[in-house]
Amino acid sequence: MKAVVIGPGRVGCGFVGQQLRASGFEVIFAARNPQVVAHLNRVGRYRIRLVGGSRAEEILVEGIRAVPLSNLDAVAREIAEADVVATAVTVAGLPDIARPLAVGLRRRAAPANVLAFENLIDAGSQLRALVARHLPDTGLHGFSGALVSRAIASRLGDVRGNEPLTFVGDAPASFLVDGQSLRWPLPAIEGMVAVEDYRMHALSKLYTFSAGHATAAYLGHLKGYRYIHTAIRDAEIRAAVLGAMHEGHQALSAEYGARFAGSGEDLSAITARFDNAGLNDPVSRVGREPLRKLGSEDRLVGAARMAERCGVRPAYLILAIAAALCFEHEDDPSSLALQRELTAGGVVRVLRDTCRLTPSSPLGRDVMEARARLASGSGDGNVLLRLRDMLWASEIDPGPSRTERSA
Repeated sequence: MKAVVIGPGRVGCGFVGQQLRASGFEVIFAARNPQVVAHLNRVGRYRIRLVGGSRAEEILVEGIRAVPLSNLDAVAREIAEADVVATAVTVAGLPDIARPLAVGLRRRAAPANVLAFENLIDAGSQLRALVARHLPDTGLHGFSGALVSRAIASRLGDVRGNEPLTFVGDAPASFLVDGQSLRWPLPAIEGMVAVEDYRMHALSKLYTFSAGHATAAYLGHLKGYRYIHTAIRDAEIRAAVLGAMHEGHQALSAEYGARFAGSGEDLSAITARFDNAGLNDPVSRVGREPLRKLGSEDRLVGAARMAERCGVRPAYLILAIAAALCFEHEDDPSSLALQRELTAGGVVRVLRDTCRLTPSSPLGRDVMEARARLASGSGDGNVLLRLRDMLWASEIDPGPSRTERSA
């Protein structure tokens, strides 16, 4: 059996490649970066370090190779022979891979299943639409999003060297796919669970785990924390993260029923994962791409809109949205673009154009008020952070480890 994984990054290698190799697939990565292609072909393996508490497990993923994404014929040939194709290129990268994917699928006589490991509610249908621009008849093939449980925080190592790269993540190994959008027989991949109500599951992840993660990142950034595990240990941030997830959970319960939404204990388990110091997950990584994460259906605005619609006051989600509007990091083009938009058109335009919120609506007004308070450093000690009390953030954050400095 053969599988093609487009995108050998944190998710592609740190989760997808491992699950496919463990399931008996030959794995071929397609990569943009020629140095990554050369490294994977030269070394032929990589490591995964799963961390949790004081324990760590290392898994060696062997027997892999790579082709350059720029070599259209080579990529198409591998896809034409594959039993399953996976993508892990981030949302912004999907348009760039549509043509190579289409050329490969065109060469096939048998159906293929394409799994999009992208953090989108409708990743499968979006990718199908992009491929259809180059391959009008995509009906033969299955396209589904894939919801990953594992958090993969970093890649360690030098692609110019001969030592295997290491991907650091936590332990969960399951993922969900949309069984109704795939072609049978489904590929037998360890950890894969096919569901009928994929959109509901995607929203559940976005409006609890992803909403909490983003809240920790954006509030942590404002208070000067460098890592998620140190931010979540701040009492104010922890309360805000739990509050935002609880609001999302209440909205999901009202919209889809309590049985689907799960219990409040799930939120405590999620928070415990944020507290995993072994991940050393940077606030800047989790908070990046705020323009996408402030989308009308995404983790913060989408959750707040659903909550408001269901009669739940989204106070902590409003705080998180306001904090996201303040996010700026020199290595994140999206955050810099957001700040340029705020400077040029003001928060009213960003709310209208990016968040699809009417500034005069109750939710729009509350977000603007919360952002103004955050920007001024004021707060009431309850919902809003007292940013003038910087606590001990910079004192407890460790500097880069020796491995990080050499990466």
